[in-house]
Amino acid sequence: MYDFLRFVPDANIDFGFENYVVFAESKIKVNKFYKARLIKAESVNELISKLKRVRNDEIVGVYSSNLKVNREAVMRKKVDVLLDGVDRKLDYKTIKLAAEKNVIIEICFSKYVKTNNLMRLFEEDLELIRIINKFDTPFALTSAASNCYEMRTKKQIYDFFSFLGANIKSAEKHAIKLIREYYDPNFILDGLEILE
Repeated sequence: MYDFLRFVPDANIDFGFENYVVFAESKIKVNKFYKARLIKAESVNELISKLKRVRNDEIVGVYSSNLKVNREAVMRKKVDVLLDGVDRKLDYKTIKLAAEKNVIIEICFSKYVKTNNLMRLFEEDLELIRIINKFDTPFALTSAASNCYEMRTKKQIYDFFSFLGANIKSAEKHAIKLIREYYDPNFILDGLEILE
């Protein structure tokens, strides 16, 4: 239903998604898209200092190639999403902890466009999806495009990851829940909302 991007797309773009969440490091103006904060950190201290500057009313995604930073990010209350990329490192403990802390793990398609080592990515994502299914960890299937050429249709992304064993309905449910948590005024918590 929602795609996570790293750039502001054209307003009339249509790839089959209901809307887009734009992750950016600085404050940007997005008219009809949902905005979110992107935090890139290579050390735990850098992550903590950047999280101190983040407001509580915005979606926060963390991207790091350091396993310790990703584990620390999962334990932080302000972090909503662990963003994906070619060099992101996750282990069994971090994925299990993400399930306990309700942090969404992004699995993106754009890393397959950017890399030469496809077999390594296939193996990593197969293992990641297997562990996610085991612990019912929140996850989202996205394009994570940093430009319009890396974008793919919803059907292409979902077909690709369903081939790898991902549960598409579960991924949609977690993305919708994240958006409702920040942008729906009637949403209180999962299963509880204000009726007019």
